[in-house]
Parts: sequence; C-alpha cells; structure tokens
Amino acid sequence: MVNEDSRGRLTVVTGGGSGIGRAIALRFARDGGTCLIAGLEKSLLEETAEVDASCTGRFRVHEADLATDEGRESLWCAVSEAESPLATLVNCAGRSSRMNLFKPLAEAWRLDLETNLTAIGILSAWALETMRRSGGGSIVNIGSVYGRLGMNDRFYREVCPVDAQEGPLRAPAYNASKGGLAALTRELAAVGGRWNVRVNTVSPGMIKSPRPDLDEARERRFAEETPLRRMGTPEDIAEVVAFLSSDRAAFVTGVDLPVDGGWSII
Repeated sequence: MVNEDSRGRLTVVTGGGSGIGRAIALRFARDGGTCLIAGLEKSLLEETAEVDASCTGRFRVHEADLATDEGRESLWCAVSEAESPLATLVNCAGRSSRMNLFKPLAEAWRLDLETNLTAIGILSAWALETMRRSGGGSIVNIGSVYGRLGMNDRFYREVCPVDAQEGPLRAPAYNASKGGLAALTRELAAVGGRWNVRVNTVSPGMIKSPRPDLDEARERRFAEETPLRRMGTPEDIAEVVAFLSSDRAAFVTGVDLPVDGGWSII
C-alpha cells in the first residue's frame, strides 16, 4: 500500500548505506516516494538501492562527508536540484569514537560533534528554510538513549575496561553530541511549528546491527537485560521514523522518543 504522505515527495536520509539508515531509506522508498540517500561510501549507498527490486528508480545516491562544509554543501545542492519537493529529512549519519577518559582526543571530539550535531544543525536549518517555502515538512533526528543515560560499566566492562592506566574507555563525545541533539530538536521544533515543520528525535536503544564489538555473548546479554527480552532491529526504528514523518503524527513535535524495548527505564 502506498503511503499518500510520501507519493511524489522527496525524502533525504543521511547515513543511508547501512544499518538503521538503510532500513529507513527502504521504508520510505517502499511507500512510493523518491529517496535521496547520502553517506561516506557510494558502494554501500548503491547496495541499499539494490536491496528491493520493487524500489527500482526511487533512489538517488550522493557520496558526501557530512563532517565537512564541502560535504554538507554538496548534499544540499543535490537536494535543491531534485525534481520532487522536500518532504522529510532524516538525519541518521553518525559516528562514535571511544577514547581513554584521561587522554581525550581532540580530533575524535571534533569529528563526532561535526557529524552528530553540527551537520544536523546546518542541514536542518537549510531544510527548515526549504520547507517553509513549500508549506511544511518533517525533520527526524536519530539520537541515542545515551543522549540521556551514562554508559553503565556492568554492560560494557568487556570492551571498556575501567582499570586501564590511561582511564576507562568511554564515548564522551558521542554521548555529549546525542544529548545536544535532543536540545537542538526542541529548539528547531519551537520555531518550526509556525511554518508547519515538525522536528522530532528517535533515540534507539540496543539495536542488532553489524558492529565489531557485538559478539553472540554480548548480544545475548543485551537482550536479556532489555525488558522486552530482545534487541531491537533497524526496521523497528524505521517504522517509528515513518510514523513521525506521516500525517498520523501531525500534532507531534519536539519530542525525544526512546525506541529501546524499555532499556532506559531500568
């Protein structure tokens, strides 16, 4: 069934080459709209476009490093040149750097904040101006439960040992960027409403996706500690993003919605 909210409209999904971003892009393309996906590796973006034959012709791919001014500007040029009007921007591209607590890495801090916060602020500002002229739209930011929670050592001791000489391995820049993203969402939603632009954050919990530190034992442990007794899937996140972008959520803006199986309540 084609979602009338998406037909003939453009959805932009950053980080669309894998994981949650790929699932979101496929969800919107299957609804019948045009989906422009952006990311660091063109080959991965092209793989997304080839996952579902029913979506042939609905994808546009754009390789860009959103941690740079040039990458952000090139993406927005592609959006501006698209034939369909922009209906939805999904800011999913992100990165996470682990560093020893007593030896912070300035470059890692810069890249995490540029990708996870600055890029989203800039792209969203451009989207707001575009949507204001076209009569409205939706911006959905992909946050994290760790934008509001600290990493509990009992879940991460294997990969973030606390007794390292240079301090425990943590992800302070990532967590700070996701906390800032929730504040950015509220700020943009407060002003965007006058132009019928809704801005929301979806904050995933433990999601089953390819990552080097997630072996079977850790996956089982995360599932057991989640109240719903399973890890989430990228498709779980995609469904919520699709809802928030549709007219079914026409009176929802400024929220930071945890999609975590209850992880953040324990």
